[in-house]
Amino acid sequence: MHAARALLLACLLALAAPAPAGAQAEAAADSGRLIVFDGDTPVANERFTVQFLGDSLAVTAVSERRLQDEQGRRHLYRKTMLLVADSRDLGLRSYFSVQEFQGRQTTRGLVPGDTSITYYVEHDGAGEARRLVQPPGRLYVLDSSLFSLFEVLCRGLAGRTFASRRVQMLVLSDSMTTPLATVTQLPPDTLRADSRRVPTRRYRYEDMGATFELWADARGRLMRLTHVGGTLHVEREPEPPAAAPRRRARSGR
Repeated sequence: MHAARALLLACLLALAAPAPAGAQAEAAADSGRLIVFDGDTPVANERFTVQFLGDSLAVTAVSERRLQDEQGRRHLYRKTMLLVADSRDLGLRSYFSVQEFQGRQTTRGLVPGDTSITYYVEHDGAGEARRLVQPPGRLYVLDSSLFSLFEVLCRGLAGRTFASRRVQMLVLSDSMTTPLATVTQLPPDTLRADSRRVPTRRYRYEDMGATFELWADARGRLMRLTHVGGTLHVEREPEPPAAAPRRRARSGR
């Protein structure tokens, strides 16, 4: 677990550091920020990055919001995560998250095996690990307050044609549940991004607890999420326009 924390810290430091000038285009293509709204009010933001590391894909995220206690005081709620998957088929290799609020820390982690999966939870350094039978097929993680995990799901659906399909979820709390969710492909749509419109694929995600609609571009990047029947929705912050190339001044003769 200590090694996992060190790896998570290194990835989050890389996420926070500015990219070198020569890598701006690559960083913009695989990183972004999600703004979480309750109605028209922004309540949280989540910065994330997706990196391809040889045969692995690493997704890191930092989610922050302010929550009010019974005395009306506001406190920072912060959650960080690292998900590592196979870069070819997005098969889950490991997952780790740290939640911090009012001086308390909760750690959650997943380590899949061949036929079993280990799930561990720590509250302020004390906790337990459980080994469970691993569900078959590709595994997707849901952890509260982390909406970039839906980006992993959308990337897994990119380029696939289907009417409706089942997906195996791992839903994390003090215990782990393994519901089968249904993803239905809806008619395509377009979303406005600054002054242009982006073609998107649209999905309806349904499990026993909630229904969401998801919009993703052709590469599987999550562009929008709405909670069907609720007031929560998530928007991907538009990317800044690429800087125009500087023209060299002609020297006089």
